[in-house]
Amino acid sequence: MRVLIAGASGALGIQLVKQLAKLKIDFKATTGSREGRKKLAPYANEIVVVNSQESPEDFTNVTRDIDIVISAIGKSISLFNPSSRSFHESDFVANKLLIKDALKNKVSRFIYVSMEGAMEANSFEIPGSHKETEDLLVNSGLNYSIIRPVGFFSGLNDLLIMAKRKVIPVIGSGDARTNSIYQGDLAKIIIDMLETGPRVQSVGGPEIHTRKEMAKMIQKKIGGKLLFIPSTLAGAGADMIKLLTSGTGNKLKYFNYIMDHDMIGERLGSMKFEEYLNTIDLKDLP
Repeated sequence: MRVLIAGASGALGIQLVKQLAKLKIDFKATTGSREGRKKLAPYANEIVVVNSQESPEDFTNVTRDIDIVISAIGKSISLFNPSSRSFHESDFVANKLLIKDALKNKVSRFIYVSMEGAMEANSFEIPGSHKETEDLLVNSGLNYSIIRPVGFFSGLNDLLIMAKRKVIPVIGSGDARTNSIYQGDLAKIIIDMLETGPRVQSVGGPEIHTRKEMAKMIQKKIGGKLLFIPSTLAGAGADMIKLLTSGTGNKLKYFNYIMDHDMIGERLGSMKFEEYLNTIDLKDLP
């Protein structure tokens, strides 16, 4: 069995790489940058840099001699990691090329990491791009599984960065609930599904918290003041920012949505959010 991990240098991808290496499962990794290659070098023997926008031909035969593809391709949702490319360009286009190549090379299984909200909130660009990819995969004829995590713990690092700046924003009342999952736990769940698994799996962590409860955990760990922002005000702010920079505006609009809506998946994994916070070295945050 040989596995391709696409998007291997991201928060989830690096966990997949580390765990496959530990299990001695043969794999190849793709990343979108030379910086990603450096990050993967200690764990992967075969690393391919691909760029779906500038060099779509990079994807030609990237799945040759591959049995199982895991696509963790995804543009960073962090407000502190800006990019001029849209989520459609960064996520859907790359996955479209990957699915096309997997079909050509008769890959036996394709596991796609989407997101909770891809069905219910696809009018937003971020989940909408995942929905496009899901639809393409479902209609491709490939044997597939779609994983929909409600969110990674690492995706909340923006709130930790803001807490270092003494403010922790909470959109709306803070009563919306979620059970985000540690990316290492999600990687293990995906690896357990390498050969077989459900068509669609909604995945969350072991504990359900309100956004306000999670903000208070961050406050306890780092400090800072909780700042409650009315949903209408936050939405108007995101619209204004979108006029100046669509990428950041789209991130903010979806951030506002998830902060004010329940996002709950099947309770899996083992690491709790408070435990995750205790693993964070604040010096690693900007």
